[in-house]
Amino acid sequence: MLISIIIPTLNEEKNLENLLRQLNQLEKKIPFEIIVVDGGSQDSTVAIASDYAQVYQLKQGNRGAQLKLGAEKSRGEILWFLHSDSRLDNQSDILTQIHRIVLNKNNSAGFLKLSFDSTELFYRYLARTSTLRAKYLGLIFGDQGLFTTRENYERAGGFEAVPLMEDWRLSRRLRKLGKFYYLPVTLTTSARRFRKGKLKVHLRMHKIKLLYLLGMSPEKLAERYYK
Repeated sequence: MLISIIIPTLNEEKNLENLLRQLNQLEKKIPFEIIVVDGGSQDSTVAIASDYAQVYQLKQGNRGAQLKLGAEKSRGEILWFLHSDSRLDNQSDILTQIHRIVLNKNNSAGFLKLSFDSTELFYRYLARTSTLRAKYLGLIFGDQGLFTTRENYERAGGFEAVPLMEDWRLSRRLRKLGKFYYLPVTLTTSARRFRKGKLKVHLRMHKIKLLYLLGMSPEKLAERYYK
């Protein structure tokens, strides 16, 4: 079974190549393809990606639209979604593990062990609560390396072209199809989003989630989040 690794990008020249090099060093006994969908980068992201992956460009849209397009362009029976500022623990057989997990019909999807590129207690707390949230509430976010079969992805309706909460929306639908499998392979992501103030950003993210639960649309949420 072919595994399609789908990565949305936007001005990621400083991070993307490290991830792509790492992915290209994975085991070869499980066939895979790498698909990068760029959202209009103004730096050398597209040029870098072209050396390692199939590249599609979406000049207008959002991350939800990028992920949706990547899945549509992919050929794999298994889909694995990654953020461009993430890196894997030294786990050369991860494709075999993902393949094994999704073949179990009881599992509708899986996710990895989130970590941040900082050892501060705050980030360890965030990573731990993210794992617990995915395990017990069925909410997998983009930096946790969601993987699933194409069949389940399509049954769940796939990613929507929304500017925010695209991962929340898909994971809730996937959870209705079966269990989420926790694969304890560390996926380290950048803590850069918190550098403007850890507590301020953290509280802002919780506010966005609360407003979403209260019925605010992803479009309105994005206006608040990105302003």
